[in-house]
Amino acid sequence: MIRNEEARHLIIQGVAGSGKTSIALHRIAFLLYRFKNTISSQDILIISPNKVFASYISNVLPELGEEEVAEKSMEEIADVLLEYKIMFKNFFDQVAELLSNHDSDLAERIQFKSSKSLLKKMDEYLRSLEKEGFKPHEIVIKNKPVPAWFIEESFQKYSRFPLLKRFNEVVQDVVNKVSFYYKYEIKGRERTELHKTIRKMFPSVNLRMIYKGFYRWTGRPELLKVRKGNVYEWNDVFPLIYMKMKLEGIHSDRKVKHLVIDEMQDYFAVQYMILRTLYPCKKTILGDINQCVNPFASSNSDSIQNIFPDAEAVTMLKSYRSTYEITEFTKKIINKEAVEAIKRHGDPPETVKCENANDEMNKIQSIIKNFHQSDYNSMGIICKTQKQANHLYGLLKDSYQISLFNAASIVFGSGIAITTAYMAKGLEFDRVLVPEANEKNYNSETDRHMLYVACTRAMHQLYLTYTDPLSSFLKNR
Repeated sequence: MIRNEEARHLIIQGVAGSGKTSIALHRIAFLLYRFKNTISSQDILIISPNKVFASYISNVLPELGEEEVAEKSMEEIADVLLEYKIMFKNFFDQVAELLSNHDSDLAERIQFKSSKSLLKKMDEYLRSLEKEGFKPHEIVIKNKPVPAWFIEESFQKYSRFPLLKRFNEVVQDVVNKVSFYYKYEIKGRERTELHKTIRKMFPSVNLRMIYKGFYRWTGRPELLKVRKGNVYEWNDVFPLIYMKMKLEGIHSDRKVKHLVIDEMQDYFAVQYMILRTLYPCKKTILGDINQCVNPFASSNSDSIQNIFPDAEAVTMLKSYRSTYEITEFTKKIINKEAVEAIKRHGDPPETVKCENANDEMNKIQSIIKNFHQSDYNSMGIICKTQKQANHLYGLLKDSYQISLFNAASIVFGSGIAITTAYMAKGLEFDRVLVPEANEKNYNSETDRHMLYVACTRAMHQLYLTYTDPLSSFLKNR
């Protein structure tokens, strides 16, 4: 995999702890060495899920003898493509909302916009706009008519152009014809007015209005929910960008010669279509479908290959991160017997029953004290939601030296960190503690994946504290 030079795109589906991220980083190092005359670290881009993970990557690459490479989040890419004109909730906002309340309407909106059928529907809508939306009419310039049929013919002639980019070409055709037949030059303010007249033959050139019109056209206007302050949901961001791309075009970034996409399962069809157009280079795409933080909008290697048919896919089933006991415990959470544990034995995971919230806090403090007396370097206390993490951090920060990881965090180091499962993805800790592992906290399919992600961060020791009843995902483990 590391030395694969033939595959244009390499998709790596690897279980938690299989070493897929390490392989991707070694692959970058290999490519930089093998093609050192044609590619440098400045030509590689990593799309990473959060700043903490990016910090981890930046620490590893120098150890491999390579300079740091650029990294971006999908939010940063979206901001640039939308020219910073549209406000939106980010990916972590959406995950937090899904985990805090099981909103079936939100789930439906996400499912609709993450499906590949959305692209077909959007293309159909834009074709209908092209066919029925443009209403040419005769215009008169210096008492000389320019017939509607000529404007229509000119508009259709440029069908290879993005829809809204055709107006400039139509204007130029009108200018040329008026000059040729009527010996009159259209310029300055008159040309500007001509451009406005041509644009008004189309119902709207406003991206927001055209996007809103799409949902009316589908007969499902309720699938678009713009939040207070004209803020769009994360599930709308890349459909908006796809529509903008079709209407106005998009400039490919050809400076990037190799793109690495981590956590591939958390991106969906329309996002991959944008990335394919934006970065027409070779790619290494890696992730684990079992670690999707949003089961309503996830991708596996097969669905990604539908977007990149020239991709080669490989599967990694052996987990090297955790002890045999932890791997056997965690694979039952998601009922994946195919996961193969290495024969490195250690302490079995402990589910610690607590009488009440105060007792649970006492037991959490006991586990922290025990960590300080051990030889381990890192401990992750992994909560389900950021609200829970913030609350626990507030209770512990005055008594212990603890870091809080959130969407704004940029440093990865040793010691004790409190975070969420979706922030901890890609990271690992010597010891992991999962608090509130009860049925109330972990009961949905999204919760199941969060619990799996949290537990698979542990290398050597895993503790789960709970008050009755224990989450059904953990019973009989």
